[in-house]
Amino acid sequence: MMDIQVREVRFDAGKPKICVPIVGKTFEEIIEQANEAKKVAEVIEWRADYYEDVLDDDKLNSTLLALRDEIRNIPLIFNLRTTEAGGLLDISLNQYRHINEFAVSSRAIDLADVEVSIIDQLSTTFIKWMQALDVRVILSYYNFKETPEDAVILFRLNLMEHWGADIAKIVLEPQNEADVLRQMGIVMKAQTFVTLPVVSVSLGRFGKFSQISGSLDGSCMTYGCLEGQVCSDAQIEADKLTLMINELR
Repeated sequence: MMDIQVREVRFDAGKPKICVPIVGKTFEEIIEQANEAKKVAEVIEWRADYYEDVLDDDKLNSTLLALRDEIRNIPLIFNLRTTEAGGLLDISLNQYRHINEFAVSSRAIDLADVEVSIIDQLSTTFIKWMQALDVRVILSYYNFKETPEDAVILFRLNLMEHWGADIAKIVLEPQNEADVLRQMGIVMKAQTFVTLPVVSVSLGRFGKFSQISGSLDGSCMTYGCLEGQVCSDAQIEADKLTLMINELR
């Protein structure tokens, strides 16, 4: 399995890197959360769909630059999630493309997290363009209803590699404990025929265990939220997550 270096952080199948999402609505909230996040995070993700001024280019630009300045050398993921991917934004494909292109052009971000379903419509030149500007691309597959059969997930991972992703991400809803174990098994299996680093998230109460067990299945990143904050995919606070992961090593 290949690994990917972004700034000082290596995405590989060793210890999962702790990513803290920023979900502020206002500029002030975003910078405040970034200040908190940088104390515990190895990677920071900006969920730009939470930002009230995301459609205003000038404000988006100054927020991106201030965010970069605040977090210094920590890798920054730009994630603009649509409603289909469990996000807050209901926008046209052109708007989605524009905002992502704008974020990439700002030179403030290191990675862009893009839904796999959108690439169908945007074509892979979108990915290549981002990569040409030194931004790594995470392709994400979401399923909020179930954990599909192994073959379906493996097919998706193959597709992400075929489309030129740097990192593949799967976010799935388990019905029971068996689904969580099966997802971990798939991620282990994937390493034999996909060269991409994989981020694996199993949601909800059952999925909590998978957040701390990346060292077992090879998931290269896990999500922890800030204290007292509810984030969509992160079910464990980042400082607790750090303790658990270090304890398990």
